[in-house]
Amino acid sequence: MKILTVHSLAVHGTASLKAIQSMLGTRILPVPSVYLSGLTNIPGVVKTDVAFKEVLTSTLEVARARNEQIVWFVGYLGDPQQAETIRELYQEYRDISLGMVVDPVCGDHGKMYVPEEILQAWPRLLEVADWALPNFTELKFLSGHPDLSISEPGPYLEQFQAKYPDLSFIVTSLDNGKLMTLELHSPNGSQTFKHERIEAQYDGTGDVFAAAFILYFYYLKTAPAVAMEQAALTTMHTIRNSRMRDSDDLVIPGTMQMY
Repeated sequence: MKILTVHSLAVHGTASLKAIQSMLGTRILPVPSVYLSGLTNIPGVVKTDVAFKEVLTSTLEVARARNEQIVWFVGYLGDPQQAETIRELYQEYRDISLGMVVDPVCGDHGKMYVPEEILQAWPRLLEVADWALPNFTELKFLSGHPDLSISEPGPYLEQFQAKYPDLSFIVTSLDNGKLMTLELHSPNGSQTFKHERIEAQYDGTGDVFAAAFILYFYYLKTAPAVAMEQAALTTMHTIRNSRMRDSDDLVIPGTMQMY
Protein backbone atom coordinates (compact mmCIF):
# COMPACT_ATOMS: atom_id res chain seq x y z
CA MET A 1 0.00 0.00 0.00
CA LYS A 2 1.20 3.50 -0.89
CA ILE A 3 -0.04 6.97 0.05
CA LEU A 4 -0.58 9.05 -3.09
CA THR A 5 0.18 12.48 -1.66
CA VAL A 6 -0.95 15.63 -3.49
CA HIS A 7 0.49 18.68 -1.77
CA SER A 8 2.67 21.73 -2.34
CA LEU A 9 6.45 21.35 -2.40
CA ALA A 10 8.20 24.26 -0.68
CA VAL A 11 11.98 24.71 -0.71
CA HIS A 12 12.30 26.74 2.51
CA GLY A 13 10.40 25.72 5.62
CA THR A 14 9.19 22.35 6.87
CA ALA A 15 5.63 21.61 5.79
CA SER A 16 3.54 20.03 3.04
CA LEU A 17 5.32 17.35 0.97
CA LYS A 18 8.63 17.74 2.84
CA ALA A 19 6.92 17.08 6.16
CA ILE A 20 4.81 14.19 4.89
CA GLN A 21 7.79 12.46 3.28
CA SER A 22 9.90 12.97 6.40
CA MET A 23 7.17 11.21 8.38
CA LEU A 24 6.17 8.42 5.99
CA GLY A 25 9.30 7.98 3.88
CA THR A 26 9.01 5.67 0.89
CA ARG A 27 5.41 4.86 1.74
CA ILE A 28 4.32 7.94 -0.21
CA LEU A 29 3.96 8.66 -3.91
CA PRO A 30 4.56 12.44 -3.94
CA VAL A 31 2.72 14.51 -6.55
CA PRO A 32 3.39 18.26 -6.16
CA SER A 33 0.37 20.50 -6.66
CA VAL A 34 2.67 23.52 -7.00
CA TYR A 35 6.36 24.35 -6.49
CA LEU A 36 7.14 27.14 -4.03
CA SER A 37 10.51 28.67 -3.18
CA GLY A 38 9.32 28.76 0.44
CA LEU A 39 6.24 28.53 2.60
CA THR A 40 3.61 31.10 1.64
CA ASN A 41 4.17 33.22 4.78
CA ILE A 42 7.82 33.82 3.82
CA PRO A 43 8.35 37.15 1.98
CA GLY A 44 9.40 36.99 -1.66
CA VAL A 45 8.24 33.43 -2.30
CA VAL A 46 7.94 32.46 -5.97
CA LYS A 47 5.26 30.04 -7.16
CA THR A 48 5.80 27.74 -10.16
CA ASP A 49 2.97 25.73 -11.70
CA VAL A 50 3.34 22.06 -12.57
CA ALA A 51 1.90 19.82 -15.30
CA PHE A 52 -0.42 18.51 -12.64
CA LYS A 53 -2.93 16.39 -14.56
CA GLU A 54 -0.23 14.74 -16.67
CA VAL A 55 1.93 13.85 -13.65
CA LEU A 56 -1.01 12.59 -11.57
CA THR A 57 -2.44 10.50 -14.43
CA SER A 58 0.95 8.95 -15.20
CA THR A 59 1.51 8.20 -11.51
CA LEU A 60 -1.81 6.38 -11.34
CA GLU A 61 -1.09 4.42 -14.52
CA VAL A 62 2.23 3.24 -13.12
CA ALA A 63 0.57 2.34 -9.81
CA ARG A 64 -2.04 0.26 -11.64
CA ALA A 65 0.63 -1.46 -13.74
CA ARG A 66 2.57 -2.31 -10.57
CA ASN A 67 -0.56 -3.58 -8.81
CA GLU A 68 -0.19 -0.95 -6.10
CA GLN A 69 -3.09 -0.27 -3.75
CA ILE A 70 -3.19 3.38 -2.81
CA VAL A 71 -4.71 5.71 -0.25
CA TRP A 72 -5.08 9.27 -1.50
CA PHE A 73 -3.99 12.18 0.70
CA VAL A 74 -4.78 15.66 -0.62
CA GLY A 75 -3.48 18.84 0.96
CA TYR A 76 -2.64 22.23 -0.58
CA LEU A 77 -4.26 22.84 -3.99
CA GLY A 78 -2.28 24.82 -6.54
CA ASP A 79 -5.41 25.96 -8.37
CA PRO A 80 -9.15 25.22 -8.17
CA GLN A 81 -9.18 23.00 -11.28
CA GLN A 82 -6.99 20.50 -9.45
CA ALA A 83 -9.93 19.56 -7.23
CA GLU A 84 -11.96 18.53 -10.26
CA THR A 85 -9.00 16.66 -11.75
CA ILE A 86 -8.46 14.74 -8.51
CA ARG A 87 -12.15 13.88 -8.23
CA GLU A 88 -12.32 12.63 -11.83
CA LEU A 89 -9.17 10.51 -11.53
CA TYR A 90 -10.23 9.15 -8.14
CA GLN A 91 -13.37 7.78 -9.77
CA GLU A 92 -11.45 6.48 -12.79
CA TYR A 93 -8.91 4.62 -10.62
CA ARG A 94 -11.24 3.30 -7.95
CA ASP A 95 -9.99 -0.23 -8.69
CA ILE A 96 -6.65 0.59 -7.02
CA SER A 97 -7.91 3.19 -4.51
CA LEU A 98 -8.56 2.23 -0.89
CA GLY A 99 -9.85 5.63 0.20
CA MET A 100 -9.17 9.35 0.41
CA VAL A 101 -8.05 11.61 3.26
CA VAL A 102 -8.10 15.37 2.72
CA ASP A 103 -6.60 18.21 4.71
CA PRO A 104 -8.65 21.09 3.25
CA VAL A 105 -5.89 23.69 3.47
CA CYS A 106 -7.41 27.15 3.30
CA GLY A 107 -6.85 29.03 6.56
CA ASP A 108 -5.77 29.18 10.19
CA HIS A 109 -5.97 31.45 13.23
CA GLY A 110 -9.30 32.84 12.04
CA LYS A 111 -8.09 33.94 8.60
CA MET A 112 -8.28 32.49 5.10
CA TYR A 113 -4.94 32.43 3.26
CA VAL A 114 -5.92 30.98 -0.12
CA PRO A 115 -7.92 32.57 -2.94
CA GLU A 116 -11.69 32.34 -2.68
CA GLU A 117 -11.70 30.05 -5.73
CA ILE A 118 -9.69 27.44 -3.82
CA LEU A 119 -12.13 27.58 -0.91
CA GLN A 120 -15.03 27.05 -3.30
CA ALA A 121 -13.28 24.04 -4.88
CA TRP A 122 -12.88 22.02 -1.67
CA PRO A 123 -16.50 20.76 -1.46
CA ARG A 124 -15.90 18.74 -4.64
CA LEU A 125 -13.37 16.65 -2.72
CA LEU A 126 -15.15 16.65 0.63
CA GLU A 127 -18.11 15.02 -1.14
CA VAL A 128 -16.06 11.95 -2.10
CA ALA A 129 -13.45 11.75 0.68
CA ASP A 130 -13.56 9.23 3.51
CA TRP A 131 -11.75 11.46 6.04
CA ALA A 132 -11.17 15.20 6.41
CA LEU A 133 -8.78 16.88 8.86
CA PRO A 134 -9.78 20.56 9.06
CA ASN A 135 -8.60 22.93 11.74
CA PHE A 136 -11.21 25.09 13.45
CA THR A 137 -10.75 27.99 11.01
CA GLU A 138 -11.18 25.70 8.01
CA LEU A 139 -14.26 24.14 9.59
CA LYS A 140 -15.78 27.61 9.89
CA PHE A 141 -15.15 28.58 6.27
CA LEU A 142 -16.16 25.22 4.82
CA SER A 143 -19.32 24.85 6.88
CA GLY A 144 -21.02 27.62 4.95
CA HIS A 145 -22.31 29.14 8.19
CA PRO A 146 -23.10 32.85 7.62
CA ASP A 147 -21.66 34.02 10.98
CA LEU A 148 -17.91 33.43 11.31
CA SER A 149 -17.63 35.25 14.65
CA ILE A 150 -18.95 32.42 16.84
CA SER A 151 -16.28 31.10 19.21
CA GLU A 152 -17.89 27.73 19.89
CA PRO A 153 -17.61 24.96 17.28
CA GLY A 154 -21.16 23.64 17.71
CA PRO A 155 -22.98 25.63 14.97
CA TYR A 156 -20.20 25.00 12.46
CA LEU A 157 -20.05 21.29 13.26
CA GLU A 158 -23.80 20.95 12.81
CA GLN A 159 -23.80 22.67 9.42
CA PHE A 160 -20.67 20.85 8.23
CA GLN A 161 -22.15 17.46 9.12
CA ALA A 162 -25.39 18.36 7.35
CA LYS A 163 -23.44 19.18 4.18
CA TYR A 164 -21.29 16.02 4.31
CA PRO A 165 -23.32 13.35 6.18
CA ASP A 166 -21.16 10.42 5.06
CA LEU A 167 -17.81 12.07 5.80
CA SER A 168 -15.73 11.18 8.86
CA PHE A 169 -13.61 14.07 10.09
CA ILE A 170 -11.35 15.30 12.88
CA VAL A 171 -11.35 18.97 13.85
CA THR A 172 -8.02 20.15 15.25
CA SER A 173 -6.89 23.35 16.97
CA LEU A 174 -9.92 23.79 19.21
CA ASP A 175 -8.53 26.13 21.86
CA ASN A 176 -9.73 25.69 25.45
CA GLY A 177 -7.22 27.89 27.25
CA LYS A 178 -4.58 25.64 28.81
CA LEU A 179 -5.88 22.66 26.81
CA MET A 180 -6.34 21.94 23.13
CA THR A 181 -9.18 19.70 21.98
CA LEU A 182 -9.59 17.47 18.96
CA GLU A 183 -13.03 16.24 17.98
CA LEU A 184 -13.65 13.15 15.86
CA HIS A 185 -17.03 12.91 14.15
CA SER A 186 -18.27 10.06 12.00
CA PRO A 187 -21.58 8.39 11.12
CA ASN A 188 -20.80 6.03 14.04
CA GLY A 189 -20.56 8.77 16.67
CA SER A 190 -18.21 11.36 18.15
CA GLN A 191 -15.15 11.31 20.40
CA THR A 192 -12.78 13.93 21.82
CA PHE A 193 -9.17 14.05 22.92
CA LYS A 194 -7.68 16.82 25.03
CA HIS A 195 -4.01 17.60 25.49
CA GLU A 196 -1.90 20.36 26.96
CA ARG A 197 -1.36 23.52 25.00
CA ILE A 198 2.25 24.12 23.94
CA GLU A 199 3.21 27.78 23.57
CA ALA A 200 4.93 27.51 20.20
CA GLN A 201 3.90 28.23 16.62
CA TYR A 202 5.27 26.11 13.79
CA ASP A 203 4.17 25.68 10.21
CA GLY A 204 3.62 22.08 9.19
CA THR A 205 2.07 20.73 12.39
CA GLY A 206 -1.10 19.84 10.49
CA ASP A 207 1.00 17.80 8.06
CA VAL A 208 2.68 15.94 10.93
CA PHE A 209 -0.74 15.18 12.41
CA ALA A 210 -2.10 13.99 9.05
CA ALA A 211 0.89 11.74 8.36
CA ALA A 212 0.74 10.19 11.83
CA PHE A 213 -3.01 9.64 11.56
CA ILE A 214 -2.57 7.89 8.21
CA LEU A 215 0.23 5.74 9.63
CA TYR A 216 -1.78 4.61 12.66
CA PHE A 217 -5.13 4.22 10.90
CA TYR A 218 -4.20 2.73 7.51
CA TYR A 219 -0.92 0.95 8.26
CA LEU A 220 -1.17 -0.04 11.92
CA LYS A 221 -4.96 -0.60 11.72
CA THR A 222 -5.77 1.15 14.99
CA ALA A 223 -9.26 2.46 15.73
CA PRO A 224 -9.89 6.03 14.51
CA ALA A 225 -9.94 7.47 18.04
CA VAL A 226 -6.62 5.78 18.84
CA ALA A 227 -5.11 7.05 15.58
CA MET A 228 -6.30 10.58 16.45
CA GLU A 229 -4.76 10.40 19.93
CA GLN A 230 -1.45 9.00 18.69
CA ALA A 231 -1.28 11.59 15.91
CA ALA A 232 -1.81 14.36 18.44
CA LEU A 233 0.89 12.99 20.73
CA THR A 234 3.30 12.65 17.79
CA THR A 235 2.64 16.27 16.83
CA MET A 236 3.24 17.45 20.40
CA HIS A 237 6.52 15.53 20.56
CA THR A 238 7.64 17.08 17.27
CA ILE A 239 6.84 20.59 18.51
CA ARG A 240 8.70 20.01 21.78
CA ASN A 241 11.70 18.60 19.94
CA SER A 242 11.79 21.58 17.56
CA ARG A 243 11.54 24.06 20.43
CA MET A 244 14.26 22.24 22.41
CA ARG A 245 16.57 22.60 19.40
CA ASP A 246 15.68 26.30 19.18
CA SER A 247 14.68 25.79 15.55
CA ASP A 248 12.62 28.24 13.50
CA ASP A 249 11.25 25.30 11.48
CA LEU A 250 9.83 21.98 12.57
CA VAL A 251 12.49 19.35 13.14
CA ILE A 252 11.25 15.98 11.90
CA PRO A 253 13.81 13.17 12.27
CA GLY A 254 14.36 11.45 8.93
CA THR A 255 15.40 7.84 8.45
CA MET A 256 19.12 8.78 8.46
CA GLN A 257 18.88 11.36 11.26
CA MET A 258 19.95 9.28 14.26
CA TYR A 259 20.78 12.10 16.69
